[in-house]
Amino acid sequence: LSDGVNDAAAQNVFVSGSDVYVVGFEIVNFKSVAKLWKNGVGTSLTNGINSAGAISVFVSGSDVYVSGYERNGIKDVAKVWKNGTATNLTDASKNGRATSVYVSGTDVYTTTTEQDLNTGFTTSKVWKNGVPTTLTNGTTNASVKPVFVSGTDAYVAGTDGAFAKVWKNGIATNLNLAVNPAI
Repeated sequence: LSDGVNDAAAQNVFVSGSDVYVVGFEIVNFKSVAKLWKNGVGTSLTNGINSAGAISVFVSGSDVYVSGYERNGIKDVAKVWKNGTATNLTDASKNGRATSVYVSGTDVYTTTTEQDLNTGFTTSKVWKNGVPTTLTNGTTNASVKPVFVSGTDAYVAGTDGAFAKVWKNGIATNLNLAVNPAI
């Protein structure tokens, strides 16, 4: 995907028909630039002024959705790009990243993790069409990654403290007994 001149990383892949979409980042002038590659041809989602990264990609019809982040000062802002146009999900009050995106019909689902830099703890959310549902309370280290929709049910997997969890429509189920912390 890259020419090896700059460091780069691929984070996620989505195949639609004969097209292969990959997202990640490339380091340019000491800043990470969020990238989308379609069939090996890269497009920058950000201009390289602030560090950024693309984490997840989903294709629905002719629309390409990418979740990720862009740095604003010392904090990251969670973003979703639709066909290259960015929408902020979080502000710079916490360190935020959009960790996955999924499209079902006309509904766009995104997961985010937001870190309070004062406490170091994180809050995880699932968003439907830009409206968040908080999954964790911010008193532990929590993270969420994949979101998947089946019918009218939205599922999210992640961790909250020592617990591996799956949330169905915002309701958590522990997957372990916290004997061994989930990482």
